[in-house]
Amino acid sequence: MGHARFADQSAHLAFFFPGKSKQPKGEHLPKPERRPSAQPRWVYAYQLEPPQPDARFQKIKALLSKAHVAARRAARMWAGRIVVEMRVSHILIVSDSPSRQRAVNRALEKELKRMGLRFMVNEPVPLPAERL
Repeated sequence: MGHARFADQSAHLAFFFPGKSKQPKGEHLPKPERRPSAQPRWVYAYQLEPPQPDARFQKIKALLSKAHVAARRAARMWAGRIVVEMRVSHILIVSDSPSRQRAVNRALEKELKRMGLRFMVNEPVPLPAERL
């Protein structure tokens, strides 16, 4: 047990002081394994025309942030990002469900309408599984 603890401490110190490592040269610590997500992920987007300046999206950004926090607390996946381009603006959504009938979607669409923006929403598409 004492040897295992020493090895762990040596590996930890080697990370912070790479020149001081007692490992033979050319030998590296293994990279941590990435586990693929067990749940499928879905992506869809709101397309807004005409494009809007980033400053106009303050309420939308707050709504997206609150939805993300609420999903994390419920052990769910939901994240939204705003992408502003020359000809169009997008709100990209990644979720653990293809459903667009959630309260966050209704609130988002209500705010977009209140802002007087025309928008379209595409159908959710499954994201490919992560490769190791």
